[in-house]
Amino acid sequence: MACAIRPRSRTPVRGRIAALLATATFALCPTISLAATGCDDLSSIPMTWLIDYNNDIQNIFDTRCSNCHVDNPSPFADMDLSSGVSWDNIVNVPSSEQPGRFRIVPGDPLASVLFEKINCDNPDFGSRMPFGRSPLPLAEQALIYDWILLGAPSTTTDFIFSSGFEPTP
Repeated sequence: MACAIRPRSRTPVRGRIAALLATATFALCPTISLAATGCDDLSSIPMTWLIDYNNDIQNIFDTRCSNCHVDNPSPFADMDLSSGVSWDNIVNVPSSEQPGRFRIVPGDPLASVLFEKINCDNPDFGSRMPFGRSPLPLAEQALIYDWILLGAPSTTTDFIFSSGFEPTP
């Protein structure tokens, strides 16, 4: 997969934060397999800073992935994306298809198997998802990218206050 950085800031503060995140992501790129090809360019999609897992990410899974990745009776690749269990089945969970890789690596979408499989025509292993259907729209791919980049929380992203408040003297 190419290590393309998404320049997507709207304000100077966001620009500095985005640059910091991009630098961190770029530093991790050498550890990523470069076998994936045909990956969609998301650089034109504005960064989404406030993402609610249940309303935004789970909605994509329910709409695009529920035909194969639900507990009925056994989800494909043992990855149940049903509401209430999806986060536990993907974040920091080893890939069942690619030993040594994880489905979602919080903070690193380019190392996340799930993102590679929805973003690239020819992922490192297997087929593009959703299998046999049209690729996810770029806006949905970008939302998943941003959610992973912001730490893949199980609730709402809160990047600005993610490290807490500075104590007052």
